[in-house]
Formats: sequence, C-alpha cells, structure tokens
Amino acid sequence: MNLWLPALGCILLALAGVKCTVYTEFQLYVVVPANREQLTLVQELEQDGKYDFWDAPRLNRKTRVMVSHYEESKFEQLLEEHDIEYDPIIGNVQQILDKERRNNDDFYKRSKRNVDATQATVDFDHYWTLDEIYAYIDGLAESNANVKTFEIGKTPEGRPIKALTISTLGEVTKTRPIVFMDAGIHAREWAGVMSVMYMIEQLVNNPELYTEQLENTDYVIIPVLNPDGYVYTHEVNRLWRKNRVQNNILCAGVDLNRNFPFKWAFTSNACTNTFAGMQAATESETQAMMSLMEQYKSAMVIYIAVHTHGEMILWPWGYDFLRCGNWEEHDTLGREAQQAIIAKGGEEWIVGNSAEVLYKASGATDDYAYSNGAKLAYTIELTGGGVEGFDLPASQLGKVTVETMEIYKTFGKYAGKLSLSVPEPELDS
Repeated sequence: MNLWLPALGCILLALAGVKCTVYTEFQLYVVVPANREQLTLVQELEQDGKYDFWDAPRLNRKTRVMVSHYEESKFEQLLEEHDIEYDPIIGNVQQILDKERRNNDDFYKRSKRNVDATQATVDFDHYWTLDEIYAYIDGLAESNANVKTFEIGKTPEGRPIKALTISTLGEVTKTRPIVFMDAGIHAREWAGVMSVMYMIEQLVNNPELYTEQLENTDYVIIPVLNPDGYVYTHEVNRLWRKNRVQNNILCAGVDLNRNFPFKWAFTSNACTNTFAGMQAATESETQAMMSLMEQYKSAMVIYIAVHTHGEMILWPWGYDFLRCGNWEEHDTLGREAQQAIIAKGGEEWIVGNSAEVLYKASGATDDYAYSNGAKLAYTIELTGGGVEGFDLPASQLGKVTVETMEIYKTFGKYAGKLSLSVPEPELDS
C-alpha cells in the first residue's frame, strides 16, 4: 500500500463531513543501517515513496520509518534479507499524533482564537498557527521601523505568502550583505518555523544583544514558504509534507524542495512525498521565492534553508556527490556554528556536504541559491523530537530555539564581514 492511499480515505471522509484520522493502520519502525551497503539500501527505500521516513538515514544511527500495515511483511522481509537491524516500536501511529495533540492543548486553544496584530502571543511553549505568525510579523512592521512585511505571492488555495525584511537602515537597500532565509517549505516541520520566529523576535525586540549582526547585515526572511501545507498539518493531517496543489483526483502536492530549477529531476509518481512536479518551477511558492531572491541576489551572501530534523548543517551540492567550489569555507563556518551550539550545551551537530551526509536530491533550495549567486548556502536540520512524535515536543522548543540561534548569530556575524563584490560561486568541485 502506497502512502497516498490514506488520501483517498481522507477524501471520502471529507465528503461525509468528517475530519480525517488516517494513521491507525500505520506502524513506526526504528531501522539502524550498520554499513555502507545497508545505508544505501535504506536510502533507496526512502526514495521509493512507499515508506515515510521521519529521519534521514545515517550510518549506525536510528532512523524512524512509518509503514502501512499492508507493506509491513514486505518491508520486514527486505530488511531481514540484508541483515538490517530493525524494531517495530509503535503499532498505531495515530496514538502518537493524539498524544502530541493532547500535550499541545494550549496550542489548540490558541489556534481557535481570532488573532490580530495586537493580540499575537509571543511565547515559545506552543506551535504557532499561520494566523498567529502573520499577525505577529505584521504587528512588528507596524511598531518597528526596522521591519517591513509584504506579500510575495499566493498559494494554490489563495493564501498569501509573506516575507519580511529586517534592517537598521529602515529598509534593505542592497548596500549591505544580506542573509536570505526560509522555513516551512515542508509543511510538517513546525520546529523549523518556530526557530525562525524566535530569531525574528530576538533581532527585533533585543537588538542590543545582536549589534554585530544588525549593524552590518540585513535579513530577508520567508517564515512559512508553504502556507497551505502548514495550515493543513494543523487542521487535517499532521504528517503532510508537500504543498496542496491538486495533481489529480487522488493525489495532491508537490515537494517544493525538489521543484527549484537547478538540476531538477522528474519523478513519475505524483502520490509520493518527494514528487518534484511535472516540470521545474511549476509551483506558485517556488516562483514567489525565486522572484524575491532575484530582487535581492546582488547582496545575498548567505542563504539558509531551515528544516527538521537531524542536527545537521549541510552545504552544496546536493544533486550529486560533488563539493561546491568554496566547500572549505562552507565547512569552516559550519563547524564554527557547530561549536557555538556545543558551547550552549547542545549536541555536536554533523557538518558536511548534503549528498554525502544525506543523499542526492535534485531541485533543492540550497543548490538553487548557491547557483544563483549566494556565496554560501546551507540547509540546517534542527534537533528532532525523540521516538514519539514526528517533530519536536513543544516543551523542548525553548531550549532548541536558543541553541539554534547560535547558528544564526554565527552566520549573521560572518555575513557582515563579507564584501558585496564577490565573484560568482564556483559550480564545480
């Protein structure tokens, strides 16, 4: 059974006026590849589309995989044939999601509130809804001359895609180095969104703590690149990843992080989690970000894509096992951020090339940004939420946002030291 089949059940339930609960027939496994051959096989399974990987496969590390009951026997047999260690840990994934919902009662109460710019609640003990996020950034723009918010496009369901800029000059004039950031490209990765919201709150409300960044660096940020998907994860399906464009009668969604027009590659199954779209740059969200990047690329020195999870700081290339031309500079700065996290009491994050650490992935944002002029381009994968729960428990948000801020501080300081008259990035290893 492919993972798209619950969508059919969801459609039928929706027609009956019932909200979907589609993961009672799914089991969660922990898989541990012990050598390169096993890791390669597990990575191929991830690309297959039949299984939903909650962690990126890594050597001698636990990887959580959600499997439908229809695929369990085949999945287990394949692992056993290759002597791959596995453990079925949760027989009913819906129980995990229900537990997360109960633990986040405060969030669900807030999500029903009619929030406006004066009401937006600033705390990091719950996951904010899209309404809360937009109300908060609009409120900042109204009350602080250093913040501008604006709409950069519309989603397939008609929601605005919003961006904001932060500059002590009052506006981003492209005379100072720019850090360009996005989060929420994958709808279910809520902690990445909250990490960026924490950074925004800190830079705007406590500027005296970040003078090195703010005096020399400007910021262009898309806090939720996939608004439709983000709302869908809050209201219908917590584990949704893609956007919500309707591909056909059964399957919705394109993986926006496979849709960018650098080394884009076609994937045939529109129902998989990593469907790249029928062509490159087909999606309104992709086009909105490309347009915004084009506007600021003359001063864009660092690009940061914020994801969850895995405790990784990754740099190009991701489309193949190649290292970008200035990979040493990428790696050195990444390790400086790594040490800053450790100094804050965090774990030792992995720093390295995207394809080597994770797997090959075409059409991703960091590869596109680097090919489009960013001197440095990173994907960061935040800390995960343990065995139970796809994402970080809200109770741990405070700790993780503070630790992740060390990455943003390190990158922001470095960006401010860079000259804008930098050559185009070297595209070969």
